Amino acid sequence: MFQNAQGFELHQPTFIDNSSRTEIRVDGNIHGRPGLRELLGSSMRDAFHNSSARWPPPKCHYGTRQEYITTITQWGMGASDHSQSVIWLHGPFGVGKTAIAQSCAEALSSQALLGASLFFSRPNNRNNPNRVFTSIAYQVAIKHPTIGDTLDLEIQRNPTLLTASLPVQFEELLVKPLRQVTSKPEGAEGWVVVIDGLDECQGAEAQLEIIHIIAKSVRDRSTPFRWFITSRPEPHIVGTMNTSAISPLLFRIDLPLSPKDDHDILIFFVEELKMVGERHGLPSSWPSEAEVAALVELAAGLWIYAATVARFIGTTHSLGPMDQLHLVLSLKNKAQRRDVSTNPLAQMDFFYDLIMQQLPSNIASTIRKILLLNKLYRNAADVDFLLELANILGLSEQQIKTACGFLGSVLYLRESNDEMQPGTIISFYHASFMEFMESPERSAGFCIYGDCLEELQKEVIGRINKVHSRSIGM
Repeated sequence: MFQNAQGFELHQPTFIDNSSRTEIRVDGNIHGRPGLRELLGSSMRDAFHNSSARWPPPKCHYGTRQEYITTITQWGMGASDHSQSVIWLHGPFGVGKTAIAQSCAEALSSQALLGASLFFSRPNNRNNPNRVFTSIAYQVAIKHPTIGDTLDLEIQRNPTLLTASLPVQFEELLVKPLRQVTSKPEGAEGWVVVIDGLDECQGAEAQLEIIHIIAKSVRDRSTPFRWFITSRPEPHIVGTMNTSAISPLLFRIDLPLSPKDDHDILIFFVEELKMVGERHGLPSSWPSEAEVAALVELAAGLWIYAATVARFIGTTHSLGPMDQLHLVLSLKNKAQRRDVSTNPLAQMDFFYDLIMQQLPSNIASTIRKILLLNKLYRNAADVDFLLELANILGLSEQQIKTACGFLGSVLYLRESNDEMQPGTIISFYHASFMEFMESPERSAGFCIYGDCLEELQKEVIGRINKVHSRSIGM
């Protein structure tokens, strides 16, 4: 190692075994790079824009929301009149913020301008604030080999960086590695970091801390990134964005609930239902123009409503698309009586209620218990969740999967990518469904708490007593 070396001293040296780091590295391959493997393990890999856990991701149909996508991508390419380093796209529930963010992330990625992406999801447990900057740092590391090498060594030297406070993580995993590279990272100047759904990150204080850390880095120019953030206009986020220290840094884009989106939603319904009709061998005249127009009216500008309706009509757990379409259109009378101005969630509540009403009574009872257990025990480590769920409910795994299939318009099953949480897990298309199911005011008798919780407790206690009496009998 030090052959023929002379005339030097070592003071508190640190030696890192790099013998395995000679392995081939292609497109961020982390084999033989233990530091980056640890960094990946401390990241939310399921929240990346191209993660299989989000496939197929919500994104804008070709030709829709083009004004927003063009504005943001041109800003990301440096071809915009807006010089601010942060875009904040804000709008109420269900207006399509995530779809726009996904479309922009894909467009920027195709231009090699995407530094990192993070799509929060509260019901899918992609909301850990302590994994925000580790996730961004990992994606930056695999895009830039020199930064990757620097981070790999630093994490090997000091693994506690992965559990440090958010300001320390940002400084040690992003600012310092960027500063230490011998030359300016080619392409990193102006890389865009996409953070979607900041309001779904766990804890209001953590959300604000993330905003302040990003804003400070922009003011200090400690990182070369542009930041694209989306969120609902929650009061604490709005108040922070309006402060004198942060407001000048922002290019704000308001995404309102607007009838102006009706044309784009019309295109969405026509394309989606055409594919449904082809799969089921329906005539090209289905659905009629009047039926599509009625769906657009029901959606009332809510993109999440349109997406959920399309999945509901196309579900296999039904008498077919024509029957499902008629069920949705039956909501029109209720929709005409609602006051969206005082309850913008009304149309989604009516629809979610319709979905639950279509379940056979025994399936509805089982589904409520599944959702309750998923809420309570989803974070359990080293547990095959679906198997554990089946054991608790006294059902087979196949019965659990069948029951979940009846709610294919709002959730889906997928294999976990997390070694700490193996097996099949439940994923949700949108946070609003569980918000509905957890609110007795909104979901009434379908709420997962109340009598559902009591019934589940009795079943579990009864099962335990039965096992206990058998053991005594032996």
